[in-house]
Amino acid sequence: MPLIPVQMFKRLKRVIHRYDRRFWVLVLIQLIVAVGFGAAMPFVSLYMHKQLGVPMTLVGTILLVSALVDSAGRMAGGEVADRIGRRPLVLMGMAARVVVFALMAIAIRQQWSVWAVASIYLMIRLAGAVVRPGLMAMVSDVVAPENRVEAFALFRIGTNAGWAIGPAIGGFLISVSYASVFVLTTIASLVGVLLVMLFVRESMQQAETQRFALKRVLDTAKDLRFLMFCGWAVLLFMLMAQFASTLAVFSTQNVGISERELGWLFTVNGICVVLFQWPAARLAARVGIRWGLVLGCLAYALGYFTVGLAPSLARLTGPVLQIALGKMALSMTPGFVFLIGSMIVITIGEVMYSPVSMAAVANMAPAARMGRYMGFLGLTEAMGWSLGPFIGGALYDHLASTPIMLWGILGLIGVIAALGFMVTQQRKGAGTYPSIVS
Repeated sequence: MPLIPVQMFKRLKRVIHRYDRRFWVLVLIQLIVAVGFGAAMPFVSLYMHKQLGVPMTLVGTILLVSALVDSAGRMAGGEVADRIGRRPLVLMGMAARVVVFALMAIAIRQQWSVWAVASIYLMIRLAGAVVRPGLMAMVSDVVAPENRVEAFALFRIGTNAGWAIGPAIGGFLISVSYASVFVLTTIASLVGVLLVMLFVRESMQQAETQRFALKRVLDTAKDLRFLMFCGWAVLLFMLMAQFASTLAVFSTQNVGISERELGWLFTVNGICVVLFQWPAARLAARVGIRWGLVLGCLAYALGYFTVGLAPSLARLTGPVLQIALGKMALSMTPGFVFLIGSMIVITIGEVMYSPVSMAAVANMAPAARMGRYMGFLGLTEAMGWSLGPFIGGALYDHLASTPIMLWGILGLIGVIAALGFMVTQQRKGAGTYPSIVS
């Protein structure tokens, strides 16, 4: 029996020594910043609607504009990261976040207008978007290509651990005041700045030397293999975007779960990411990047399709659940149990696809244009997350009464993306991704 902890310790030690110290500092920074960010950002729309009396239509418009700002920021951040270096960009961006988070705390404390709050929120999104390509490029710089799937998985564990902890802290602090939440976020961002200053040195080996031109940024799309990758990725991001839009509305309106249960459903996602991300990365390391992408897409498709089964399964098995779970069943909606199952499958797709996709882009990008490629991927993600709620909402308006058809069509998007990744990577000249063995 004592051998098991010893073996686990040795394995953990090997993993730690496999990576540059800067990588682990970046994981720690991401964890701390995600705790602060997760504590505050889920409650911004709630503050605008409940405290400032802003109609949800206007709140939605502000969020849409923020998505456009986010996509522009990622493209700009990727370009800057390739020119001045990763470290200066990350430092300046995180320092800017300290300032704007502090400004948001003041705005809420002094009850500034909705337009002031919305403007500060857009600045927060812009600062975060600019930083992200620099962080992703730095991880790619300091990690060997054969270890990138595992490295991005570890990076995501840090992020999601922060997001699992942050909202719980934010919910507690809101009972004190909304401003206190942003004070915490300011402190977390300041700690991140100090860690970068003290422990992270520049990772860029080769800078982009050509004079900046928007045409060259868009020339990234001339990389046919990368462009095809982004095309299929847009489809999957559209499916991912149902998470906080169509899924939330369908779960409460059609399945009948409470808002409290919806919150727990999102918590299940965060916990499962932390638990499943490492095993999923190890599996992806064995099957290779191409099959990691395909399996991730198919798991997403299956998970969202099963959401459509929840109302009918809840009606059929509700009495059985009450007998099996006893008093516990009285405190939960029957459909909630089935949605948890769907969420677990969706999360399996997330932990398979997300680190593998970042590793795929890192492997395709030239060293001097790593930030640009990561920024273009961010633009692709923003496009998918902008189109997804619109398409999902339109389908919901017409097919809410036939949930299997609604979620079957949405799930089909994931199947098409899976086929796209599989076929285009088999084409002669498109290149196949190597099997990654950590």
